[in-house]
Amino acid sequence: MHEKGGCLVPLTIHTDLCVSCGMCAERLPAVFRIDRAARSAEVVRQPQPTETDDALEAAEDCPVGAIIWTQTVPTA
Repeated sequence: MHEKGGCLVPLTIHTDLCVSCGMCAERLPAVFRIDRAARSAEVVRQPQPTETDDALEAAEDCPVGAIIWTQTVPTA
C-alpha cells in the first residue's frame, strides 16, 4: 500500500473478472503473478513508489478492468 494525496491506495485483483492474460505479471512481475490453478492474477505485494506509474498503466491496460485501486481515507 502506498499513499497518494494523503490517502491509502491498496491494489487488488477482481478475480471474478480476471482472464489471466498475464499482461500485468509481464509488466510488473514483482507485484503481480498468475495463479494458473485459480486462473487469475494475484497481487504478490503492493507497488513501491517507483512502480506506481507502471502499476497504474497495468490497471488501465487490463483488458477486463480486473486491477482495482481502492482509495481509502486513513483513520486518525
